[in-house]
Amino acid sequence: MSTNGLKVHPMARLFAIVPVVLIAVGVIAFVLGFRLEGRRPVSLAWRTLSVAEHNFAVAAPGMFILNRQAMNIGDENVDAHVYAMTDSGVTFSVSATRRPNTDQRPLDEVAERLGMSGAAAASPTSMPMFRYDDTRQGERIQALLIFNGRMMYQLMVTAPAASYPSANAARFLGSFRLLTNN
Repeated sequence: MSTNGLKVHPMARLFAIVPVVLIAVGVIAFVLGFRLEGRRPVSLAWRTLSVAEHNFAVAAPGMFILNRQAMNIGDENVDAHVYAMTDSGVTFSVSATRRPNTDQRPLDEVAERLGMSGAAAASPTSMPMFRYDDTRQGERIQALLIFNGRMMYQLMVTAPAASYPSANAARFLGSFRLLTNN
């Protein structure tokens, strides 16, 4: 009961104290300089993702999540399996897609349609490979498109250009290998 005869609900006192406590914690955090963006990002352990269904392995920091989506290749929708993971704002992904038998276009035409540039270069695994490297609106993207028969593998690293992890991108893009030779 208050001094003027009005009853005060017990929860009202709690609701009055909560904002005061939150403001006090905010002031203390500001004074002490607590800022998440000033901390060093946690670095994840590199792991190898092996996918027998699509005959490839690749290394990246952390765990991949599988997304399935439709992809239009040669005017035909085909299933694409996209394995993606994010580490401190950097996205690593691999998409595995089988080109439809009706798509008889040359590989450079397929690559150009997917946004890749340049002529096919021999990869360390001697499979035709196309590269992509571009920076737009503050974001850098590096990608490889690798062909093995009817299979297409697209490896991609995306991150803010100002903090692009070139060494990790090179490590990821260079880690691709086939599990068995077809």
